[in-house]
Amino acid sequence: MAQTRFFINEFEIDFSRSVVIQNGQHTQVEPKVLQVLLLLAKRQREHGEQVVTHEEIMTHVWQGVEVVPNALQRCIAILRKVLGDNAKNPSIIATHPKIGYRLLAPVRWPEPSADKIQDRTKKPYSKNTLLIVGTFLLGILLYLVWPTTQPPSYTRLTPLTHTDAHESHAIFSPDGDYLVFNRYAGSCTSHLWARHINSGQEQRLSATPGQFGAPGFTPDGRELVFAAKADCEQPSAQSCWALATLDFAQALTKPHAIEPRYLCDAGQPMALKALPNHAYAYLQSGDSQTQLVQYNDLTKTVGTLYSAADDYLYHFDYHAHQQHFALFSRDQSLNYVLTVLDKNAQPVQRNTIALLPHMDPTASLTGRFTPDGRTLLVVSNGQLYSLTLSGKLSLLPTPATELLGADKHPTRHTLLAVNGQKDIDIAQLTLSHTDSAVADPVHDLNSRALPYPSLSRTQAQERQAQFSPDGQRIAFISNRNGVDQLWIWQGEQAVAISNTNASHTIHGFAWSPDAKHLLWAQGGKLHRADLSGQQHSLSSRLPVHSVQAWHQPGQVLMLINDPMPGGLYLYDLASGELSKLGINGVHRAWQAGELVYYSDAQGKVKRFTLGEGPTHAKALTALNGRAMVIKHEHIYSVDQTNLTLNRYDLDGKLLNMLRPLKPTAWKISDVHQAQLLLEQFIGIEQELVLID
Repeated sequence: MAQTRFFINEFEIDFSRSVVIQNGQHTQVEPKVLQVLLLLAKRQREHGEQVVTHEEIMTHVWQGVEVVPNALQRCIAILRKVLGDNAKNPSIIATHPKIGYRLLAPVRWPEPSADKIQDRTKKPYSKNTLLIVGTFLLGILLYLVWPTTQPPSYTRLTPLTHTDAHESHAIFSPDGDYLVFNRYAGSCTSHLWARHINSGQEQRLSATPGQFGAPGFTPDGRELVFAAKADCEQPSAQSCWALATLDFAQALTKPHAIEPRYLCDAGQPMALKALPNHAYAYLQSGDSQTQLVQYNDLTKTVGTLYSAADDYLYHFDYHAHQQHFALFSRDQSLNYVLTVLDKNAQPVQRNTIALLPHMDPTASLTGRFTPDGRTLLVVSNGQLYSLTLSGKLSLLPTPATELLGADKHPTRHTLLAVNGQKDIDIAQLTLSHTDSAVADPVHDLNSRALPYPSLSRTQAQERQAQFSPDGQRIAFISNRNGVDQLWIWQGEQAVAISNTNASHTIHGFAWSPDAKHLLWAQGGKLHRADLSGQQHSLSSRLPVHSVQAWHQPGQVLMLINDPMPGGLYLYDLASGELSKLGINGVHRAWQAGELVYYSDAQGKVKRFTLGEGPTHAKALTALNGRAMVIKHEHIYSVDQTNLTLNRYDLDGKLLNMLRPLKPTAWKISDVHQAQLLLEQFIGIEQELVLID
């Protein structure tokens, strides 16, 4: 039997519990660190003062897993600190530069117990007896190990909510008795809620409505921490966010006031997590990179925990018990990377995440730790995956097909998930305010009232409708067949143009200038189809996220995550060459002649001229990139403060106001002559479910 306990000076090292004990005081030490010490101890017992080389230690302890260059040196530094050793005058661990390490202090191994000594003197069992006992023990071992080596099985889905609002950001409380979630009922009318699992009783936690980010618990479970929009009625471009907390126990008795801890002047703090000792970590975006930063509420200071010069860092999670971070990023080769940091935000592992063959290479992976801290739950394209800290993904089949997020119960097999999708229709209006806002009873197939008559009423997502350049057809994206496809509406009939072989999201498409072809990206691949549905793929050296504008016959504007999201490129259809235009963070792009317009996540619009680049791009402050169309030397844009559709010239100067729009129907997608196309939200069917 392998020994897992030994002594060095006054220290007892219990490898099975990953602790070092001195005078009754237990110090928890990472298993990898103690594996290094155990290897040094065994070498001393077997070969005396022989040095253990760097290569031997790396091979034995990390077993081929890619780690950061200083991982071994960090382990030795931790051991010296725990054992009270001095690197300059060592008495326990000797360093042999460029070779390895050697244990100086003598190791004491526990003596075998009297029973074991007595057993050794007994007559050996017969071969048959040993075979029977061995078979029996093997059966027990397989029984114990088999359930844990198989992927978890989830077969039952239990709906928990069915409201007119939509639920999001659902998590279990640390004791597993409550579900905590965000319930959204309109702009600035969200509340944080808790639901008792056994009784089903719900309690509103926040005293005043607002706009909140994903909640999480402090390590002691007493408070919720989340991002809150401090000035909720202000447009997103002018918003200020606060790092906020809420006393969970008090809020369970009656709605409680939200306590702002820190005002963030650089936009919404992303992936906000609570650390020990009143500290909080979150991601903060800069011009060229995203950093993991920490706010200390005791000292009121902000500092950088971790930054990656060559990677684009976009998500992280923190495990309070293990006190380690899991960072998600994309490297310069566009690989997804998982980096594990210790409690001091020092990297201990860095592994490439190998996507499964059916996964979308352009969809950002995000993960949430399971209670044991060994794996993360990842939701991508509605499906659930398990991700190990070494970067291995495994599909976890569930009865849900539209998952938006999942959290595992602290002690049970159960998952809490948000499941569902948005119900979006396309409306066709006149540019002038002469049409009725009441649905035509002849064509109204809705179970709920609509802001405007729908072009085609379904319960699917129908979006980004565009007139063909000649105005004879309307193309749009729809998932009415279960996956995103391009459809064409002509006369009274809608026909699917793209096939259903790809199950990934279509983020954007474009008509050809001659109105004979459509171009789109799906799953990173570029596709082209004619009006009969004949489809073929085009080559591109990088996975394409979305097609934006096909203004010139041979050139297309498109977006690529390279690795930062929203890299703006010009694609040459004849050669298949990509030319980067020198800007990232683009959400939408348009072209008018040699002028390129683009908007960011807040809807801020800028313009530059092809060939000059975006370095001195002009800001067009009157425009709203969230709802904007450029057609025939005019810009059509919706003022987000009053939801009025306005017409501007190409310099962003207001020409005239056209018509008011509605709070759930203002996202315009195209204009042709006197006709307007827009998206209208019918419902957002995002509900809480339990999965067992």
